Amino acid sequence: VLVITSLISVVLVQGLGLVLAARTSVQNKIVGIDQIVMARNIMLDPVRGVLPDYAERPYVFAGEARRLRGLTVLPLQGRTGTPIGSTLTMDYESARNQTALVHQDQGAEPQEVGRWEGDAGAFAYRDIKGDWLEAWPPKDPTAPQTPWLVRLTMGVGFPSTLVASVPGS
Repeated sequence: VLVITSLISVVLVQGLGLVLAARTSVQNKIVGIDQIVMARNIMLDPVRGVLPDYAERPYVFAGEARRLRGLTVLPLQGRTGTPIGSTLTMDYESARNQTALVHQDQGAEPQEVGRWEGDAGAFAYRDIKGDWLEAWPPKDPTAPQTPWLVRLTMGVGFPSTLVASVPGS
């Protein structure tokens, strides 16, 4: 009876060790995914909150390949829900051979929200027809003030492309 009991307990302890190792592995992967999602949201939240501004105001949405500027209700440094001017730029540092994504809310200090290797990266803007444009606003005078989607293409790494939908005009 003692031999059988000891054999069963050895099998149970080994099984428990396998379960604990699997749990630790899954937990580490979940933490890694959470960090990726959080970084992605920090980069895209100001774009997801973009809304139109009055035509004569300085934060009417305008986008170029390496810079976009607009009015957002999802600022990183201000109160959520309060419309505030926001700018995202890609700055290449040749000494480090890295490109930094820098966010700045109106009246606040610039804040780096992402970094990747090389002089790569660009914003692209999709109109309601489905065409990706390198700059916004397009030449079409009937186009809305804000694009339908904004794509952020970075250098290498995961994810290398992020897309945010803009609430709309």
